[in-house]
Amino acid sequence: MKLAPVENRWAEAALAAIFPGSIEQGLDGISAMNIAAYLGDVMSWVPFRAAMGLRLAIWLVALAPLFVLGRLTTIAGLAPAERERVMTVLVASRSYAVRSLVLVLKSFGALLYASDARVRALMQGTGTGTRNIVPLRRKTAHAV
Repeated sequence: MKLAPVENRWAEAALAAIFPGSIEQGLDGISAMNIAAYLGDVMSWVPFRAAMGLRLAIWLVALAPLFVLGRLTTIAGLAPAERERVMTVLVASRSYAVRSLVLVLKSFGALLYASDARVRALMQGTGTGTRNIVPLRRKTAHAV
């Protein structure tokens, strides 16, 4: 099973909101990685039901701006800050199915993002100038 080019654009937009990178740590965002090739590989080796779940997650995120922001656009048509807001609302949704599908997309993205040597070094505390403890930012999410 293969994703359509538009589905790849939607997935890239969503994953860029989840994994934007860090200027302070010198990390590129996930957009610098070949997301389309990675998702193509994933879709070719996961079982059919998992591939359909990933595709459903991409479609959910892609069409979410209509319901979250009340705008007739897809996630790819939003500014980065708006994408992050949409993803935050979806993760905090009252619906278990919505939260789970977003986490499916996030999990597959995390596998790609963590494959980068600099990201892995930072997670392990072995990168240059890194500390063993990475400070976390507190975010609040409110479902709309």
